[in-house]
Amino acid sequence: MKLSEIKGERALEVIADLIDPISRLLKDDMFKKKVQGDNRLDAVKYLLKNHQRDVIEILALINDADPKTYAPSLIELPMMLMDLLSDPDVMSLFGSQSQTTHLASTGSVTENTEAQEK
Repeated sequence: MKLSEIKGERALEVIADLIDPISRLLKDDMFKKKVQGDNRLDAVKYLLKNHQRDVIEILALINDADPKTYAPSLIELPMMLMDLLSDPDVMSLFGSQSQTTHLASTGSVTENTEAQEK
């Protein structure tokens, strides 16, 4: 399930429950670097090795399951993570590369048309 598919009061519950595991991921500078890089598979590998509990909790919450008993299979887990990291709504939580360039000008160039005094 994608975050955008969760609606209404259930969406509020999921957001509240996602705050803790997402916060832990956001504190991990290495994960942030990998998730914003070109190879999302590196981010998946890093998550699988360093944030197992957070991954299970996030996937369980998004899939409307109990994090304490949620047990995706070996085949399901990598695909679910790739889908999760490909979801634009999820990526907006971590900040995409395009969002990190907020200092770049987005307006058109203006020309000074005032006459110079001689």
